[in-house]
Amino acid sequence: MKPAHPYCVLVASCVLLLAFAAGMAAQEPTTPKRIGIPQDWSDRHIIFSRDALLAHPEVMAREPRVFHQALQRFQAPHSDVFPVVPHLPEPAKTSQRDWNVTLGGRLAANVYPAKYSFDASQPPSCTNDFVVFPLSTTGVTGGRPNLVGFNNLYAGTGGMCTTGPSVLFAYNITTVTGGKIVTSPILSLDGTKIAFVESTGSSAIFHVLTWASGAGTLAAAVAPTKMTSLTFSPTANSTTSSPWIDYGNDVVYVGADNSEIYKITNVFTGTPKLAGAPWPVTVSTNFRLTAPVLDLSRNVLMVGSANGSLYQINITTGATSAYVIGKSGGTSPGIAATPVVDVTNGTTFAVSANDGTSGVIVEVDTTSLTSLAKARIGEAAASTTAMNLYEPAFSNDYFNNPSSGVLRTCGTGANDITPWQYAFPFTGRIMSSSSSFSKQLLTSTNARCTGWNEFFNPNIGGAAGTDYFFFGLTEDCTAVTGYPGGCVAEITNTNTTPVFVNINGGPSGIVVDNYSTAGQASSIYFSAEKVDTVYKLTQNGLQ
Repeated sequence: MKPAHPYCVLVASCVLLLAFAAGMAAQEPTTPKRIGIPQDWSDRHIIFSRDALLAHPEVMAREPRVFHQALQRFQAPHSDVFPVVPHLPEPAKTSQRDWNVTLGGRLAANVYPAKYSFDASQPPSCTNDFVVFPLSTTGVTGGRPNLVGFNNLYAGTGGMCTTGPSVLFAYNITTVTGGKIVTSPILSLDGTKIAFVESTGSSAIFHVLTWASGAGTLAAAVAPTKMTSLTFSPTANSTTSSPWIDYGNDVVYVGADNSEIYKITNVFTGTPKLAGAPWPVTVSTNFRLTAPVLDLSRNVLMVGSANGSLYQINITTGATSAYVIGKSGGTSPGIAATPVVDVTNGTTFAVSANDGTSGVIVEVDTTSLTSLAKARIGEAAASTTAMNLYEPAFSNDYFNNPSSGVLRTCGTGANDITPWQYAFPFTGRIMSSSSSFSKQLLTSTNARCTGWNEFFNPNIGGAAGTDYFFFGLTEDCTAVTGYPGGCVAEITNTNTTPVFVNINGGPSGIVVDNYSTAGQASSIYFSAEKVDTVYKLTQNGLQ
């Protein structure tokens, strides 16, 4: 008998897991069975490869981020396995932009909105799918909100929803004078709750909000009526570490600016509370931390520090280990971007703008913290110009087999600080230290790149699909767009010449949603960094 194709085996595994997860999601016998898909900042920091998943399918069962990505990546165009993809013609590019909405605030730099898709087994929903934007401003009850949700997302020319988005809720979440949201939120698996951190200037409070449709307006925010609050860091802010949710154990890990990592239990299913010893774990001395990433297979958190070191924390014992990447005492040695962890191949990737010689991206073995590869990505902060470099994105081919894929990222020129794009291939699980592609993006020495995001859409670009990469540039896009204020950029696996769209100050973190061919239903979401406006643009050409 002919053996089953690996894609068929993996898709079959996904179907079984989908049925299992939907059954677990049902609260009562009469509750419709479904599985929702939260998409937030954390998705892009967990990666994997297909063959390793075939050997260890339990990874999908305990890590929903892997499961959700497998549903999207490993299927044929217009598949009947997941009816989220209707049989419609491939969307065409048009000159008509999607929607944007002016608010009373914006997302902090490199902070992400969160998107929720109500049911993976159904087409996109105008009513139930939503996106939430955390705004880095102090809220005022009866005035402007600082946590806003929209539905009717798939709007615009040819869209399946209305002519524009609808405000689903508009909250003032500020509980302490000056309190605001400056990191990315997370969502429960059923989409009914939003968790986030309020930074007050001298402390940090973890909130879990059960949102209500119709609560507040853009002109008149309301205070939450169903929100639990826990001050986890009484003496330090939390301004760079978004919460990481371990869905299976209902546990959040989050860092504070004093270099402590906290564990919070009963996040979505009870009343949140702080875990005891060995938590909190101190990883360095008063350096800001990135968000942590949990590798459940290895029982460790991976987190970067502004001191330039990558840390590993054993979540059972609290034991820590460090791998030094950035040059101590040098200009901008810190790890500003959350590490990216391959949970099937046992590797972790981290970026520093200055290891003493150049900007670098480093690959280490997650278990042993030994170096596997170091790639140089331009002069960067070794020039003594302060800057940060942010996270890379991995091609869809990497998720099939790392040896066939590439890592794409931003750096600078080898001898200047203009922004450049780079690609690095792999041999087995090991990244090459030499780029297979590099290209200057702008001639500006002032423009900086944001982090990269990748999304494979099997329904655009014919049978092969299209692998999209999205990122931003903060200013001086004049050379390519005639606009000095920044831009959002798109390249694909077949076209590394970017499509640019003017965005004042460049974009915040970018969240990418569906692969549906329904009108306006495959999009990206972000906020501008210099004006109080949030955007939705199509994946296909940023229209």
